[in-house]
Amino acid sequence: MAVPVHVIEASWAEHRDTLRQIREVVFIEEQEVPRDLEWDGADEDSIHFLAVNELGQYIGCARLLPSGQIGRMAVLDAHRGTGIGALLLEAAVEAGKARGFDRLYLHAQQYAEAFYRKGGFLPFGDPFKEAGIDHIAMEMKLPLAFSGKAGPADAKPAVREQPVRPALEHDESRAFQFDGLDASAAALKEVIASASRRLVILNPYLDHELFDRSDVAEAISALARSAPRVDISIIIFDSKLIVDRGHKIVELARRLDEKIKIKILDEPANAETSTFACADLDGYWLMPSYEKYAGVADLANPVTNKRLSEVFATAWEKCRDDIELRTLRL
Repeated sequence: MAVPVHVIEASWAEHRDTLRQIREVVFIEEQEVPRDLEWDGADEDSIHFLAVNELGQYIGCARLLPSGQIGRMAVLDAHRGTGIGALLLEAAVEAGKARGFDRLYLHAQQYAEAFYRKGGFLPFGDPFKEAGIDHIAMEMKLPLAFSGKAGPADAKPAVREQPVRPALEHDESRAFQFDGLDASAAALKEVIASASRRLVILNPYLDHELFDRSDVAEAISALARSAPRVDISIIIFDSKLIVDRGHKIVELARRLDEKIKIKILDEPANAETSTFACADLDGYWLMPSYEKYAGVADLANPVTNKRLSEVFATAWEKCRDDIELRTLRL
């Protein structure tokens, strides 16, 4: 039987010895990181996370710096490959969201780039060496910090619990990056096609170049008609352009109004506003900036799907119906 693992938010003052012990083993003994680099004086000002199982064993850690950098991700050797790293990363991301960060970043060891990409991070810049180890910088632009969403500075995310899954014989993630309009549309269509019951989309203006394409519209139409119970929900920020120019997705929504719902979120968009789609409970498609056709998609990533779905659900509660969309003459 799997032993459930909890990720708790820890303070350096209270958990110093435990955190030091894990990092000594993983970084200093295994990876031969010099002690003066590992103990960099930043721990007292950081938020720390500990993974602990129901046997009371501390088996992993991570930290979040005041700058928004996630680091010191470590899992003891006997517990690797069972999803603990993903839990620690998710906890750090949630803590960053709760404190109002609009961007998180990290320095990933190059061999772990796929792991962090699966967690929603994208590489930027050139590879570099840190403590003699090849690294790549990666970042996550947190989507849509909605008004009033961030908690107080001392707010703590809820403790997370998840049974540890068995180690996989292969990587189930199907994460891939895309760049350019056609590649963005192809990735979006692939994620839509992976859905069977649920699809959510957030795009400020339902970009005509990306969404008003026959192939994307046909993929959404096929999903809507594939089963009696399909839920397709779309958030936009303004309907004027759609009303003025017409839109294939709006046509579908009018014809299949029980399955496709479009609502307005009264929030301003800027260059940092992201756009994303989530398919069922696993797939996602994400462009960190809705103005730039580049991003990452994955057909089997429930962690990032859950994070983006929570953002969507929060936004949906703030949305309103728009009569212009319902009465549009097509």
